[in-house]
Amino acid sequence: MKLDFINNMLTEADASPRIPHPEDAIFISQAEAQKYEKALEEAITNAQEISIKWDGGIALIFGYTPAGEFYINDKYMPEGYYAKSPKDWQVYDTTIKKSRTPRPDLYPKIEMIWEGLKADVVERGTYKGDLMSVGPTPVVDGMYEFTPTTVKYRIPPKSPIGLLIGKKVGVIVVHQKDGAPWDGKSGLANNGNVAVIAPKAGLSFKLNEPVQLLNAARKAVNGQPGSLAEQFLSGMAGVARAAIQKYFNHKITAQTNEELADWLKKNVNAKQYQFLVGDNNNGYLIENEAGLKALTDTWNAVYQLKENLAAQLEKQVEGFSQTVAGNPGGEGFVVPTSVGLIKLVNRGQFGAAHFNK
Repeated sequence: MKLDFINNMLTEADASPRIPHPEDAIFISQAEAQKYEKALEEAITNAQEISIKWDGGIALIFGYTPAGEFYINDKYMPEGYYAKSPKDWQVYDTTIKKSRTPRPDLYPKIEMIWEGLKADVVERGTYKGDLMSVGPTPVVDGMYEFTPTTVKYRIPPKSPIGLLIGKKVGVIVVHQKDGAPWDGKSGLANNGNVAVIAPKAGLSFKLNEPVQLLNAARKAVNGQPGSLAEQFLSGMAGVARAAIQKYFNHKITAQTNEELADWLKKNVNAKQYQFLVGDNNNGYLIENEAGLKALTDTWNAVYQLKENLAAQLEKQVEGFSQTVAGNPGGEGFVVPTSVGLIKLVNRGQFGAAHFNK
């Protein structure tokens, strides 16, 4: 049961709520896949709205409480909880968080950036961003360099970003203010010793329309492949559908090299395996092989279109460099569309490196 996945090296990270991958929409419905294909078309038309998806070490939410007290939270802290001091992070971890697991390496970092980030907030609001670096930024071969998670960033000291971060003790890329994309200027200023960077990093992107790939994606989501894929998925339980989506995701990120039947044996219960595969490969997947192929073809068509757009954008990043496992490229890009934010991530490069460290 071999599935031919697109797995080319052109150009994932974040837990819930995740920004969706457009290709995964077919697992919800054909209509959802159509919406996300249209969103990719919007990305082409509105490329100037695209920003870089920075591979931060931890996502922070910060600002002022309704009572006027400065706070810094992480994205897992519940609504209504405000960490109003670095000590509150430890309190949350050890008394409120479900796992009760402390993060002793993190508390000194939060303390180091606390006053500087507070000084940067000049207008009350709720800000969200990725913490990229804490402490004096290392200089390697004449370049500022840091690797928060998977992507290595190298920044010329005399570049606009280099001049900004040179004497700071922290670097944060801010994405949102009050739930909307941050415009890069309102509400925040580089007054403190934490450098605040806008996600676009001063860049304005453009995209050319990849006609053949675009037509292939439209045909897949609007035509028989999309409808047959939806019919195929509707014939199985939700747990089986989720397992097959997980397999697609793990296959593209090189988290597995197994064929689907072999992988399912370890990842679904006996009842679902019997239904999907059967005793002699005579289960639902074989009986509906055309549906499985349609699902794969639809997923791949959207994925290949998305990858082309991501590759175009990677070539336009300038003023600093991004590499993943020694290869040029970053985590990807984020696009505001009519269905919300979507991400353009090379899962075959970034995802494979991120999940196979």
